[in-house]
Amino acid sequence: MQRIVAIRNDLGYTYIMIVKQKKWLISFLIGFLVSVMHSGSFAYAQTIGINDTFLEKEWHLSAINAPMGWIQTTGTSDVVVAVIDSGVDIDHPDLRSNIWTNPNEIPNNQKDDDENGFVDDVHGWNFVEQSNDVRPIISKNGIDEAFIHGTVVASLIGARGNNNVGIAGIAWNVRLMPIVVLDSQGEGSDVDIAQAIRYAVAQGADIINLSFVGYQKDEILATAVNEATSQGVLIVSAAGNGETTSGEDLDKTAGFPACDKGAGGKGAMSVTAIDKNGKKADYANFGTCVDVSAPGEDLFAARPTYKSSDRNLTAAGYRGNLSGTSVAAPLVTGLAALIKSQHPDWTAEEIAQHIRSTAQSVDQKNPNNSGKIGTGQINIARALATDQLTKQPRSPFFLEASLKGQRSMVRILSNTGEAIQYIDLGLSKAAQVRASFLHWQIASLPDIAVTSDDASGSWKINRWDGILLAAGTVGKSDIKGGLMLASQDLDADGKDELLLLEAKGSRMWLVSANNKTPLEIKPFEHQISQGSSALSVSRPRSGFLIASRGNDRQIVIIGRNGSILAHGPTSTARKSSGWSIRRAARKGNGSVYELQAKDGKLILMNDGSGLTPTNNGIPVTRWTQVPDGQVLHDGWLYYESWPR
Repeated sequence: MQRIVAIRNDLGYTYIMIVKQKKWLISFLIGFLVSVMHSGSFAYAQTIGINDTFLEKEWHLSAINAPMGWIQTTGTSDVVVAVIDSGVDIDHPDLRSNIWTNPNEIPNNQKDDDENGFVDDVHGWNFVEQSNDVRPIISKNGIDEAFIHGTVVASLIGARGNNNVGIAGIAWNVRLMPIVVLDSQGEGSDVDIAQAIRYAVAQGADIINLSFVGYQKDEILATAVNEATSQGVLIVSAAGNGETTSGEDLDKTAGFPACDKGAGGKGAMSVTAIDKNGKKADYANFGTCVDVSAPGEDLFAARPTYKSSDRNLTAAGYRGNLSGTSVAAPLVTGLAALIKSQHPDWTAEEIAQHIRSTAQSVDQKNPNNSGKIGTGQINIARALATDQLTKQPRSPFFLEASLKGQRSMVRILSNTGEAIQYIDLGLSKAAQVRASFLHWQIASLPDIAVTSDDASGSWKINRWDGILLAAGTVGKSDIKGGLMLASQDLDADGKDELLLLEAKGSRMWLVSANNKTPLEIKPFEHQISQGSSALSVSRPRSGFLIASRGNDRQIVIIGRNGSILAHGPTSTARKSSGWSIRRAARKGNGSVYELQAKDGKLILMNDGSGLTPTNNGIPVTRWTQVPDGQVLHDGWLYYESWPR
């Protein structure tokens, strides 16, 4: 266990530190400064008619051009942001309409309705007390800074804007998922934080805010960060407040998770703080691992609506004089939520890169820290009005392969249905091509894996532009029905493993860029003879859902090295035919899988939980993976979309 202690220095700041053998710091300072309204903030607000009571106190909004950006979007409730912190006042007038609600949990029935391991987790989970109460924890000896911290962070991200109450957060309509890892005494653990990250990912968070830092890398936490980013979740971390008045140089003393860039070095951001003059805040950490800067001095935000000793106080709480990288990071998280609202198909790294590329340089004001405070101060108006990533195609992409009897090719379609890339495979016209997107190398654009229905057992990986990256074979040219395929990042290294399955036999193999020698696996409880096919599973853990094509209808989910994560019952099956499978994404409710046989269906919800026999259809807009292919355009079979 770790403990936060409060230390007040000569500048009047309060540092909150979690102390053990290694030390974590919640990057949060309270400075006793005079609140000076930044020039022009209220004028900007007036142009779009914002009526929040304390808007004039939020100088940071004009500094990062938020009011002008809001003309483009104020965010949508489709985006979920996890606030992993101390408790959040979910009843606060500025927050309650934006608090995330678990759609698969029935409140207060003392049951784990969605079978995720947490009973009545209606609005998140408290990993400190192992309860569903995510509100600030009452304690006579509690530290006030820890008591208000989660509410402050949540409000800066997503306080409801233009509601004639209090303040406006960056993303007015975002859903905030409170996850408690620190109690009123400041006690917490690396295990709790890692579990909280995994919970957020499993419950569908798009973005995670971590407003704390430590100076010794912990593998438990690093693994959780890698897992989250490998599954497309953006993590925004505070760079931290140094123990000196000039901050810590993270190139000399690395801070975590701030300097952990996620799977393959992508999908995570760190944020340092600048003052009203665009200069690095004295206390703020710096280094080449910092991505961007944001205002972090003398901010105004919501605090719990009740005092630590009286939860019956009904007056809405607010607090000024808030300083630290802890309050800078939520501004970047809020911007990420706005971008995700505007571009729901963008990946975590695309969002991160867009924030970096649209930031406004402050190097001239910080000559001693040039290159160590990120690409500049975030600029919300610029980020929402421009697209700096137009040098490459914009996802989502759709992958199709030519039908048997035609020239063997794959093609990639844009979200408008336009063919933007063709790859000639040079295979026999007698073979049916099967294809899947994957990341064989660490790059922003996906690569393409291809197999066929011939007996050769051959597989290839082509880069987006058609360049051959890898090729190999499995078996001994005796593959029954050819190879089915699926891809997923099983070990959170930013590269996908490729699963190859004998379409009408019993064998299956795993290959990867790190290990091109096929690893044969045998995950089924009983021998199969009529083949299998697979889909990728992303949450709560990365893996493959494999369904047999034989009469026994076996189902299994495997993870790294073929380890079995779960297996499905076969007792509901009537001995007639095996499964054909496909997958779709359902907004706000995870993924859905359809296992179709001649006499009915099985539906798996939310990546493998909730097995439901049905004959009804599933309301989805588009199937994201179809291993057997689907004719959507003449002469082509559709297989997969990207991102999944």
